[in-house]
Amino acid sequence: MSEPSRLSKLLTKVQEFCTSTEFEQEFESFAKKNSDVFMASLDHSSNEGEHPLEFFDVYQDYLKKFETKIENFIVELGYEPRDFYAECRNVLEDEDLWGSKRFFIEMLLATSEYEHFFVLMQSEMRTLKQSESKSHK
Repeated sequence: MSEPSRLSKLLTKVQEFCTSTEFEQEFESFAKKNSDVFMASLDHSSNEGEHPLEFFDVYQDYLKKFETKIENFIVELGYEPRDFYAECRNVLEDEDLWGSKRFFIEMLLATSEYEHFFVLMQSEMRTLKQSESKSHK
């Protein structure tokens, strides 16, 4: 198998892994575990001055946990993380390439930025708050 098609398959496998129900449930579990810290995020806007340091600590934990999870998956497939990063770079540098792979990479990059993580956690906190209020009725 040629190197470009081999790396393209790697990107597809990582995309499937990151969009799986199991991966999503793990993120939801992470959000729930950190809800005691992040429920206060509902009182802040993403572009508002400084956030409590605890938010950034949770963000650092998130990066460590999910980057490690993805990198371990890549290694289990018999690749190196640098192979995945190289393929991502190739896709992003190809101006003619649009579609689910490019969208996935852009979303993955976005969630690695604090501002996007913050908005994502706020969304999870709203969902948790709604489900808790429904269960108390």
